[in-house]
Amino acid sequence: MSSSGSCSGTLHKRATQRGFSLVEGAIALVVAGLMTWAAFSGYVTVSEQQEIERGRAEAEQLQSILRAFALRNGRLPCPASTPDGYEALSSGVCASGVQLGWFPYVSVGLELPTDRLRARYSVFREANLAVPAQDADLAVELERTGDSLGAPTHRDITDLIVGLNNASTKPVSSTRTYLTGDGGAAGAIDCAANRVMVAAYWVVVPLQDKDGDGNRLDAPHTLTSLCAASPSAPLRFASDDVVIAESPAQLAGWLRKSLP
Repeated sequence: MSSSGSCSGTLHKRATQRGFSLVEGAIALVVAGLMTWAAFSGYVTVSEQQEIERGRAEAEQLQSILRAFALRNGRLPCPASTPDGYEALSSGVCASGVQLGWFPYVSVGLELPTDRLRARYSVFREANLAVPAQDADLAVELERTGDSLGAPTHRDITDLIVGLNNASTKPVSSTRTYLTGDGGAAGAIDCAANRVMVAAYWVVVPLQDKDGDGNRLDAPHTLTSLCAASPSAPLRFASDDVVIAESPAQLAGWLRKSLP
């Protein structure tokens, strides 16, 4: 009996050990899977964050380039109608009706990036050639202060500031460059129902196709809309577009501070 009991106990012990081994193995597999998932999720999060930071850096660089261009030329760049990086000029002047397009990298002295990194760009335009002092076409160099040809201040940065001041008095319209809300204090991100403010310009740097429509531009941005989300809008699940923009008053204030 003793020998039989001992044998039975040994077999039970081995079975128990085998059972624990199977459970422990299953637990180890689950833990390993969770660790792999966590590591992968962390990698994706870090990669996406790095891409967002690159997008922000790119947008800030383009803003600096726009400001420098304005100081040098007394106007804002004309959008590029095609992705070739050149302003859509006609006889040296921004073609009529061109308010929206690609950022004119080559025309402002930058290298043309790959298609994946190319930004959209829109500039405020409302011409009044009959009364230049009331003109608000920010993509055209125009004498708005009455200085005579040959004068040091003829068609200089002060004329652009006048144009910006004129633009700041215009109502928000879907036919001119504007911003919608930010999903917070500025209201909903809705280009149709919440037109918040006139923009002297905006630049949208699209990153990934977050909304899954086959286009890197995420809502509310499209290839044909003059509307952009407010730069203060947080990055959302369905959108990682980075926006840089300035109101006419903001840009005019910066230009005044930059005058010698």
